[in-house]
Amino acid sequence: MAGARAWDPPRVRQDWSQRISPRARPRPRLLIVPCLAVLLGGCGITGKIAVRSMVPILQETVDATYRSRDLLLVRDGIPSNLLLLRGLCESDPGREEIRVLTVQMFYSYGFGFLEDTDPPRAREAYREGLRLGREGLQRYGWFRDTEGGAMPEPEALRRVPRESVPLLFWTVANWASLVSLSVSDPQAVADLPRIEAFLDRILELNPEYFQGMPHVMKGTILTLRPRIAGGDPEQGRAHFEEALRISGRKLLLFQVLCAKYYCRQMMDTACFEANLKEVLGAPDNLYPEFQLLNQIARAKAGWLMERRDDYF
Repeated sequence: MAGARAWDPPRVRQDWSQRISPRARPRPRLLIVPCLAVLLGGCGITGKIAVRSMVPILQETVDATYRSRDLLLVRDGIPSNLLLLRGLCESDPGREEIRVLTVQMFYSYGFGFLEDTDPPRAREAYREGLRLGREGLQRYGWFRDTEGGAMPEPEALRRVPRESVPLLFWTVANWASLVSLSVSDPQAVADLPRIEAFLDRILELNPEYFQGMPHVMKGTILTLRPRIAGGDPEQGRAHFEEALRISGRKLLLFQVLCAKYYCRQMMDTACFEANLKEVLGAPDNLYPEFQLLNQIARAKAGWLMERRDDYF
């Protein structure tokens, strides 16, 4: 993927803005500047040039977003930005950096701000992220060759290049999250082996992507799947531990997810509380580049702790 390096932490570049008071907030660059560029750029080749000229601005805005501690500012700004980014994808379908960011933002919005309180809206966010991701992946013969059967052909999976990891990973992240919220839908659950096949290839190519998040996803699947269907909680725990090693325990979402999935599944109260207390007691400056994600982790940790007696 051209420019894929820009999306791979710790140099990751996402989109949002730094914490400022409501009265002092300027209008977000992400909303205004690219929009003007598209309007002024027209359509066709000129429009594509205008869209592509916005990539550096989007990348710089991403850095500011991840450094932000203002959850309300980010939450309120995301819906408009999602509409804009989806439009940018349509204006220049082949610009993969923008598509990666768009698919990632749909996942981030669903996971960070909707999943715990509004599952139906989270499902819609994941469904749109999955659609846009698969649409982008259809450009590649290896992906088209994985679409025909019940499971991706091993030969097609071996052709997945490392540079395709960002778009494939965020597509799979939306897909897996959609399945996790649709366990009563047999058709959705039937997709899980396909999801896991793609995830295994990602782990072969770039297991440290996004600070080890592919390991977290693999650990979640192994933990939640029944043993009779291939589940292995202890192997799942090993994946969580590897993600924590890669991230240096600084990306606090990983501890939250370990508590939510592994510790709850194993009915391990001590594990559950230890992971969440680590998150709630972590210093604010633990990971300056990812202040926003750690603020989301704290909010989720508090939400889970309040429901501890319901789980155990």
